[in-house]
Amino acid sequence: MSESPFVNFYTSDFLAGTSGLTASVKGVYITILCLMYESEAPLTQSWETLARRCGCTLPAFKKAVETLTDDDKITVSGGAIWSEKCEKHITLRRERQNSARAAAKTRWEKTKEKQGEVDADAIRTQCQPKPEPYNKEEDTKVSSKKKRGCRLPDDWSLPREWGDWALSQQYPETAIRIEAEKFADFWHSKSGAGATKLDWFATWRNWMRNSKAPRVFGGGSDPPGIGAGTAALERRRQRREES
Repeated sequence: MSESPFVNFYTSDFLAGTSGLTASVKGVYITILCLMYESEAPLTQSWETLARRCGCTLPAFKKAVETLTDDDKITVSGGAIWSEKCEKHITLRRERQNSARAAAKTRWEKTKEKQGEVDADAIRTQCQPKPEPYNKEEDTKVSSKKKRGCRLPDDWSLPREWGDWALSQQYPETAIRIEAEKFADFWHSKSGAGATKLDWFATWRNWMRNSKAPRVFGGGSDPPGIGAGTAALERRRQRREES
């Protein structure tokens, strides 16, 4: 299975490109596309197996493959099924992953040098209280005032540093996106003094640690691909804003 749980799927392009195909051929097409993205390689399984994966008979599968080949959607060579469009998207995805992994490693090393400790993620990005104005006559009263927290902003979205931290703790990208939505829904629904925090980043870290989100521990020595996760989250937010 591919390391990346998603691909760029543009619904308008798919609908336009398959407008002349029957429903059964579309079903076969989208299924074999998913299989290609999962394996990141041509489909070399027997056509009987692929027909079962597509939920159709072998004759129906062969007919669908013939239609898709004539329409230049896929190619068949030596019995293996492949798509040039899939190959291009997979190549771009690998390049982005490598670039994000290298950028994340650089940021990780710089952070460790500055912090000088293992847990170098205590970055305060939100909710820093504004300093009280200095008044010589009221100096004693001002100094005795308690610092106040603030609510989670209504337009809050997961900051890059927060996503980087979650990925550094081996949480999968999908789990991070789900927990970020739960985090926002929970704190936006609360009211009163319990809905304010001095340090929302610390609140997020505790949220993830107390969640049931799974962790994936790899065997490699390189730091996790932190940049890829936050970039994906940002792309998702941008698409939601554009719609």
